[in-house]
Amino acid sequence: MSPGGTLSLEVKQINSLIIYVIGKVNAPGRFIMNANVNVLQAIAAAAGLNPFAKRNKIKVYRQGKNETIIFPFEYDEVIEGNRLEQNIRLLRGDVVVVP
Repeated sequence: MSPGGTLSLEVKQINSLIIYVIGKVNAPGRFIMNANVNVLQAIAAAAGLNPFAKRNKIKVYRQGKNETIIFPFEYDEVIEGNRLEQNIRLLRGDVVVVP
């Protein structure tokens, strides 16, 4: 770049959040989100549960420094307004597994 030149930079996404939803959902895959999302929102991004999903055996896998942390998620309980603490905010790299 020459002195006095102009640099043009276009920011496509700021601090995007990549999460994964796999298993018995209608559109499994890797999702790039632009905002913080919780487990229900991640399932919605994956087009919802398919009819064969084990709705109350969903797990969120989070890689820690030296271990993987597993969070249970009971879909029916959460959508009925119970056990809402299971609807955790997801972090970059989290994997939602729907058996």
